[in-house]
Amino acid sequence: MTTSLSEIVLPTIAQAIAEGAARLQASQVDEERRTAGVLLCHALGIDRTQLLTGSEQEIAGSDYEEYLRLVGRRAAGEPLQYITGHQEFYSLDFMVRPGVLIPRPETEFLVERVITITNGFSKEAGPLIVDIGTGSGCIAITLAVHLARARVIATDISGAALEVARANAQRHRVGDRIQFIEGDALEPVARLGLEGEVDVLASNPPYVEEATSELVQREVREWEPHAALFAGADGLEFYRRLLLDAPRCLKPAGYLVCEIGYGQLDAILELADASGLKVVDSTKDLRGVPRTLVMRRQ
Repeated sequence: MTTSLSEIVLPTIAQAIAEGAARLQASQVDEERRTAGVLLCHALGIDRTQLLTGSEQEIAGSDYEEYLRLVGRRAAGEPLQYITGHQEFYSLDFMVRPGVLIPRPETEFLVERVITITNGFSKEAGPLIVDIGTGSGCIAITLAVHLARARVIATDISGAALEVARANAQRHRVGDRIQFIEGDALEPVARLGLEGEVDVLASNPPYVEEATSELVQREVREWEPHAALFAGADGLEFYRRLLLDAPRCLKPAGYLVCEIGYGQLDAILELADASGLKVVDSTKDLRGVPRTLVMRRQ
């Protein structure tokens, strides 16, 4: 006995979302319904408006199979951004992939501070901004988009990350205004002979304590690059290097703007004082946690 095409019952968009959300909930994935919707949009190649207005539209069997495969990847812990290949940051769309840290909303505070600082500079010459550990390029590229006069250098120890960052820069049409250099911490600045020439150093460094790695979300701990997350037993290893070398790279009265982790403010203030950097201010995130620290070479 054969089944005709007319007898095959195809799921609707609404039914697919309900099924995907149930599978994600069973795997304890947060925001299961929203996540199911994002995955279905990605599988079908449609936007959220089409998803909402076409809830009774039937889905082809092959598309439904692909959607359930994506749901399975998310249920297994793979970050949503690695599955779709995209993450929004500062209203810009960035490509991401495994091996590259996923941009976080908290890092937008850092970008805001750098924009405010550089807008106060003289209009005669564009500032030199160096993004240390650029990852996807979200900081460097966003600054280049919003600061037309700036010269931007983006460094990272990972060649794979720089490949993604370059592609993102081309997508946002600032590839000709950003110099991407592979290297560890501030070593590329010295290699370029720019010590004492940088107006603003910006960095979202690794700052998670290795001792507390088991407390980090599974999808972060198991999927995102450890080198971009963890920084020694106390999470301060990169800061020690950064704050020690920063004064040599900055112009007199140049700025270091960096993201910091929960509970690290006092320890980093001590490191800044020992390095000869003057703390200008700190910015709290939406939970009231100090997240962005601005320091200046004395």
